[in-house]
Parts: sequence; C-alpha cells; structure tokens
Amino acid sequence: MANDSLDACLHLVADRNRRRVIHHLRQEGGGTTTIDDIVDQFHSSGSDCKDGLPQDRKNIFIQLYHVHLPKLAEYGIVEFEHRSGTVQYHPDEQVERVLDSLPGRASLPNP
Repeated sequence: MANDSLDACLHLVADRNRRRVIHHLRQEGGGTTTIDDIVDQFHSSGSDCKDGLPQDRKNIFIQLYHVHLPKLAEYGIVEFEHRSGTVQYHPDEQVERVLDSLPGRASLPNP
C-alpha cells in the first residue's frame, strides 16, 4: 500500500483500535512492545467494550492478531513478528500528522 495516499492513511486511522495501538506504541520507549502488552493495556483500560459488554482478553488478542496488526503492518507502520509476538513501531510522518491534528485527543482511548 502506498504510504503517500491520504485515503489509505485515513482508512488506517479511522478505526479507534488501530489508533489505540499506534498511541500505545508511540508512548513506548523505543516503539517496541508485545501483543500481550497491548492486550493488557486494552483490557485494563476498561474501554474495550463491544455493544456495552467488556471483551475478554482472547477476543482482544484475536482482533489485534488477525485484523489490526496486519493492517498496520501492511501500511508499514508496524512490524509484527508472529512467533515472538513482538510489535515494532515504524513512525510514518503522514500518520503522525493526522493523529496529531485530531481534535480533542481523539487518537486516545475513551475513558
């Protein structure tokens, strides 16, 4: 996917969970974490509800593993090592600008 496409960038950050992953990785020193750490952060934040019901860790993991991390990796913003569960952030200038321009810190998870 071409990183110079604004449409692709907007599609990538349109999903709240992908914004949450990017925010988490931006906050990590060095931009490296594990999928388990991201699952822990999502689950402990209390904002992992779907239809008003909290999701369990397994569902969060499945969504990250099969949907969100592959989309972020396809765009080139993360490198996801499936065997070790390591997630490495590769900042993208366009994504960073879009996230930083969102009103009211919309890139952060809802309290």
